[in-house]
Amino acid sequence: MRTINVLAIFAALVPCGFTQVAQNPKLPTMPSQALIDWSQQPAPQPVDGQYDTQNRPAAQTFSGMIVKSGEKYVLTTSENVSYELDDQERASQFEGKQVQVTGNLDKSSNMIQVRDIKAAT
Repeated sequence: MRTINVLAIFAALVPCGFTQVAQNPKLPTMPSQALIDWSQQPAPQPVDGQYDTQNRPAAQTFSGMIVKSGEKYVLTTSENVSYELDDQERASQFEGKQVQVTGNLDKSSNMIQVRDIKAAT
């Protein structure tokens, strides 16, 4: 009797298990053209000069005093040569002080593209 009950329960549960296995979940479909278009897009490239440290000229260090000339701060060297500074906000913090400015000199405009300014030691 016990064997029959076990077989009856087994026979009743087996079809339930097969129906769940047979169901396929609905997956979202993506048009194949979209996948092709996405895969053929060019890789992103940095903006000209951005992260391009190999082509960046080596920085120079200039020593002198930051003074105000008209409305702008400039670096005046001991040889009485003045250079404009592109970072006026940072230069204003060192007005009247001897400093070392690290940056790149644009000879056509006589302007230093400032990377760093620190008090002279």
